[in-house]
Amino acid sequence: MLELIKTVLVMAVIAGVPGVLTLEAAGVRGLWALALSPVVGFSFIAILGQAYALVGVVSTPVTVLLPVVLLPLAVAVVLRNRVKPLRLPELSPVALGVSLVLGLALGYSLFLSRIGAADTVFQAYDVTQHLNLIQAMRDSGRLTSLGVGPYLSSADAAIAPADYNGFYPAAWHAFCAVAGMILQASTPLLINASMFYFCFLVFPSGMAAFLAVVFPDSKKVVVAGALATLAFVSFPWELLTFGPVYPNIAGFCLMPSVLAVFVYLLADGEGVSGRLRTGCVVLLAVIGAALCHPNVVFTCIVLMAPYCVSRILAACDGKSHELVKKVGFSVAFVALCLGFWLFCYHLPMFEGTVTHYWPPYAWLFQELVNILTVSYHNGFNTEIAAQIPLGVLVFAGAVVALRRRGKRWLVASYALACYILLIGASHDDELRCMTAGFWYSDPMRLSAVAAIAAIPLAALGLEWASRFAQRVVASYFRKPRDQVRVAAVVPVIAVAFLVVNYLPEFNLAGLHYEYSASEVNEITTQGLDYRSWPKSVHTTYGDYRRKISDTYACSEPLDQTEKVFIQKALEIIPDGSLVVNNPMDGSFLAYGVYDMRVYYRNFVGFGGDNETSESKAIRLRLSELAENTEVQEAVEKVDAKYVIVLRGREDEAAFIDLRKDYDPTLFSGITSITEETPGFSLVLKTGFMELYEIQR
Repeated sequence: MLELIKTVLVMAVIAGVPGVLTLEAAGVRGLWALALSPVVGFSFIAILGQAYALVGVVSTPVTVLLPVVLLPLAVAVVLRNRVKPLRLPELSPVALGVSLVLGLALGYSLFLSRIGAADTVFQAYDVTQHLNLIQAMRDSGRLTSLGVGPYLSSADAAIAPADYNGFYPAAWHAFCAVAGMILQASTPLLINASMFYFCFLVFPSGMAAFLAVVFPDSKKVVVAGALATLAFVSFPWELLTFGPVYPNIAGFCLMPSVLAVFVYLLADGEGVSGRLRTGCVVLLAVIGAALCHPNVVFTCIVLMAPYCVSRILAACDGKSHELVKKVGFSVAFVALCLGFWLFCYHLPMFEGTVTHYWPPYAWLFQELVNILTVSYHNGFNTEIAAQIPLGVLVFAGAVVALRRRGKRWLVASYALACYILLIGASHDDELRCMTAGFWYSDPMRLSAVAAIAAIPLAALGLEWASRFAQRVVASYFRKPRDQVRVAAVVPVIAVAFLVVNYLPEFNLAGLHYEYSASEVNEITTQGLDYRSWPKSVHTTYGDYRRKISDTYACSEPLDQTEKVFIQKALEIIPDGSLVVNNPMDGSFLAYGVYDMRVYYRNFVGFGGDNETSESKAIRLRLSELAENTEVQEAVEKVDAKYVIVLRGREDEAAFIDLRKDYDPTLFSGITSITEETPGFSLVLKTGFMELYEIQR
């Protein structure tokens, strides 16, 4: 765990220091620079890494971090007394402090303490891409989103069994790779540390900044928002148990900072110079967030379009032909947004995204119930108890926002997010692709968008609830000496909210709970202590605690004995040696998890025209090495030195067979190797697992 903490600190420094210096140069001072620094520093690293890749310069911690520190430092020193500070509203130290303290506490309690070891691997379908890409970036020094693949170094590119390269937004991978270059930490540890950093430090501080801009005259709402930021189980909590979709999580965590600067850009009170500087910060932040995942940009459009309309309406107040201008400019802006949306929808680069299929999981009425109870994707994934008290606060906050001039757009933003979620949940047509397609029509990501949009409303609702409670108490205690009791209502409400929201599951006498067959099987196989048995009363975060523990406890396709065998094999294999493997047995994970230079780093993409002849010869006829010259030439060309064989039964295939990809016959030339096969010398054996040295 200490290694993970050190990694989080390094990530905070490499993003925070360049970010603070850049923002200081732009006139953003104090706590604002601290709160917004991650998105700016992150964007700098992503942009510079991509620029280096385009011109063929290898990225190292020095070549990446030195320019992003020295350049803004020089600008800040030269311009500090010439650039006027931006007139940002006060960012409450209490709100920022509460956000970060809660983030750290909840992040440890509900994430780190639940996943097991700090370098635990979330073994699910999408993890292959993320592990491979981070490790490949570390090996090659190519921090690129263009030509992305698991074979980025020149040595690996020369032996790649198939062409896996293509465009993939890889800013988050590049960020993790830079941290890995500094620390030499394992890639799984880098991933877990980055999720802690983004979800529980970057996201809360960015949301505090966003709420401070939206509610400049109400510090209490901003503090209430600090309590509500991590209250929604749909984000970031459940998204941490799905996919895994790490880049999208990082992008969503950076988004509140982007929104905060954008809201300030269009707000009243800043001059031309200030707006230009703010606009530059917005552009920089948007590029970084978009290179995490393009749907972050579309999420920003959904959440900010109503705000832009509200600013158009405010700008037209008191002007001649006021109504005509309001309607005309608003309609023109909406048409512009829709035109951009449709243009992107028809772009070939988004075709695979917008047409990605998830089956509908709820009828219209059921999804409305889901939205009102903040259980946005109920019916799609593992059932999590509804957050009814939080849903009440969101509804109350919406009512409050509708009654406040200049805040109604928050309701419109939430309504838009919920509408897209509603279409994604209940439709199975092109309308669904057009509205929800940029998020893969994925219920989990759409739920995350709705949850983020609901946070300001929950903050308003919580602040209203505390004011209402104070008025009730004040009506009973009217003497001056009783004001302490009235003031105490606010912290009591805050504590009560946290307790109710994060309450674990528990037993309630009299319910006579009967365990299901699956629960009995779980209790038996895991040998659970009686106190840890499933409880009779389910709560939101009780269900979540069980879900995340189960998710990260998955030991297939790479189990603990196989991990130990790989580590023993690495003690024998010289650095840089190519190891032929059968990816169907889970060994494709050995590259990203342990930096073993395996030949096959994915379990898909074989048999097509883009596969090399060497790969075909090796996977189908490697066991014929002693007498087959074609195989000998293939082995010589890729310079293969070893063969590793793990257990690869179909019942252990796990996510390899999620889309019916498991097919061991594709690698019959590897699976048919035995101790008696000519050309191979057994150097390590544990049970059915074997490591052979190729005799050449």
